[in-house]
Amino acid sequence: MFRYAEVLVDVANRRLDQSYHYSIPEHLSIKSGMRVLIPLQNRKVQGLVVNLMNHLPEGLDSINLKPVLEIAERDSLVPEDLIELAQWLAQTTVCSVAQSLHTVWPLLKGKVEEWIVPLATMEDTDIQALQWLDSEAFRALTVLNRARKKAIPLKTFLKRADVTQGMLEKLLKQGWVKKEVRFLTTREDSSLKQSIAEGPKHETKNVETSRDRTYELTREQSSAVQGVLSSLEEGASQTVLLHGVTGSGKTAVYRELIAQVLAQGGDAILLVPEISLTSQVARYFESQFGEQVIILHSGIRQRDKMKAWADIVSGNKRIVIGARSAVFAPLPNLRLIILDEEHDGAYKQDENPKYHARDVARKRMDQLKGVVLLGSATPSLEAYAAAQSGKIRMITMTSRIGKSVLPTVEIVDMREELRQGNRSIFSLTLQQKLQERLVRGEQAMLFLNRRGYSTFVICRDCGYVVSCSNCEIALTYHTQGQAMRCHYCDHQELPPHTCPNCKSRFIRFFGQGTQRVEEELQGLLPEVPILRLDFDTTRSAEGHNIILNKFRRQEASILVGTQMMAKGLDFPNVTLVGVIAADQTLNMPDFRARERTFQLLTQVAGRAGRSTKPGEVVIQTYSPHDSAILRASHHDFEGFFWEEIRYRKERKYPPYTHILRVLLLHEKEDRVIKGANELGACLQQGMREPKFGNTDLDILGPAPAVLVRLRNQWRWQISVKGKRQDLLREFLHQGVQRFFRSSASNGIILNIEVDPLSS
Repeated sequence: MFRYAEVLVDVANRRLDQSYHYSIPEHLSIKSGMRVLIPLQNRKVQGLVVNLMNHLPEGLDSINLKPVLEIAERDSLVPEDLIELAQWLAQTTVCSVAQSLHTVWPLLKGKVEEWIVPLATMEDTDIQALQWLDSEAFRALTVLNRARKKAIPLKTFLKRADVTQGMLEKLLKQGWVKKEVRFLTTREDSSLKQSIAEGPKHETKNVETSRDRTYELTREQSSAVQGVLSSLEEGASQTVLLHGVTGSGKTAVYRELIAQVLAQGGDAILLVPEISLTSQVARYFESQFGEQVIILHSGIRQRDKMKAWADIVSGNKRIVIGARSAVFAPLPNLRLIILDEEHDGAYKQDENPKYHARDVARKRMDQLKGVVLLGSATPSLEAYAAAQSGKIRMITMTSRIGKSVLPTVEIVDMREELRQGNRSIFSLTLQQKLQERLVRGEQAMLFLNRRGYSTFVICRDCGYVVSCSNCEIALTYHTQGQAMRCHYCDHQELPPHTCPNCKSRFIRFFGQGTQRVEEELQGLLPEVPILRLDFDTTRSAEGHNIILNKFRRQEASILVGTQMMAKGLDFPNVTLVGVIAADQTLNMPDFRARERTFQLLTQVAGRAGRSTKPGEVVIQTYSPHDSAILRASHHDFEGFFWEEIRYRKERKYPPYTHILRVLLLHEKEDRVIKGANELGACLQQGMREPKFGNTDLDILGPAPAVLVRLRNQWRWQISVKGKRQDLLREFLHQGVQRFFRSSASNGIILNIEVDPLSS
């Protein structure tokens, strides 16, 4: 029996965010992974046992240790690998351990509550005497004894019995009642605990899992499968990049790999970038694997999520399909994690802990000696650079399956459209090609990357975009103050009245929405049924599927939508894709704007001509000679990569550096500006220290955030760049500590993100 326990406390307080050591009373049999009740300062909180020992670390004195008070659960709960994962997550995302624990293991969401328990019944003569001696005490005890469970939560007791805190202390002192701390859990929690106690039920050897296969793999697909299987057979942690063009059949590769993993007794996770995609992907895999598939994502009701976790832990479900949070699924024999469309920004969590599912997947496979498969037609620069440098393996698929070929792409210069008198948002070329599809009974998709808050200034004559002279990032126009600002360094300019490049008067603020596109298209083609797919039309749980199913049944000829349309959609009758305004993505105030432009154009173009009918793509732009657009039109990922990676290296952007961004929030604008300037000064002070002053660290800002005001909070930001992430974290930690010692920090909320994917 161990004498001491190291416990992670479950409190959202940065000052207490660490593990503490406690003595173990002789009557408690404690295991690692248990949830326990412990004293912390002047209160009782829950914690998670992460280590057991007979000898304390040097510097700790057993005399001063407090004891563990109570065990919440008798069975070991959180697996050791997930405890380690939570600690790693807290460190790498700069969040509290409590936040990471709740993310990794949802069972910890039970809370500690104080209850009042009677120590005497109403039949006791002493209690009866209180009717005349102390009516308030008698009333309180009557309420307590009438309770169904002969106990009441403290807050409920004070309210229901209408007694003061002083009266409660009197009842406690006289021994009529006692306080008891209880862990509150739900029925679903109990189901999960039972599953954990019983352990996985399925055999781990030679399990026949898949139904009869009715498909044939191409030579490229078979080669890709064998390549990944060879990595799995090596029994070491590996990451493999599957770079396959749109329509090359990557999903069939995933299906075959999962079948092989299950046949060998392993489990698998398949991640997709959007919750809306999980149902259609799950149906595809259920056709082969049946009830072994389960969907898991943050949109599922808590009750259903707990049942899903119970099924996963027990081994009843062996294939988890879901969005980014499914990466934490506690499969007992996890061997393979697949990230489809790995380049997608949706794999990055916006709230603490701000993890990237790709990083979590790699950590889990490091722990369990499995394989992470990254699939994409347009890999992230980070993943492709890692493959080029030999850090990860790469497998390529260069051909579409069947008889389909990559679509032809035509770039339309919208400056010429203006000169010819066409002020419509639809070029004459796009209008003509839409008419051709309608005559032939084919379908079209029109894409617009709507980001209403990212308004930039563009010349409609020459295509010039006003950019920051320091950062080479498009300046964003703010109606408040009527100025253009850089969201990296806070460089400011007034918007020009004429184009600085060609002196044209046709310079304007650029920003369109899908609703306007739909309305103008309806005016152009009044008899044509049109559907719109964006955030506004898919608010309901089934909104996304309803619209797509209507389009699949050809109840509409044209689908207008946002980047939702770029992900995993396959409509054989779609032969035309129109990109309304490529400039909207290209001129986002973000160093990744060109990469996102290339990815979106390539992915959207990939929706056309996926069957035997050839496809066409029309890209409308005021920047027809931009290399990101030109490379996308030629499906030239390799050329784009080498061009973009040189730019990143010159400007010291990822993957050559890491970025830590601090977002400051306050209800008053002057307070958040003052706080941002103070934090900037604290960081500059750190640069004067020998440890940091002679490094490559670079401070950007302070500057207003892209969304300078959100939910009644004013938002400013500061970023720090550097090659070493550990040095960055230490530098920022010291700067933040100095900041919190200043009065300017009062009321300021800090939100820290490692390697943010957007500005």
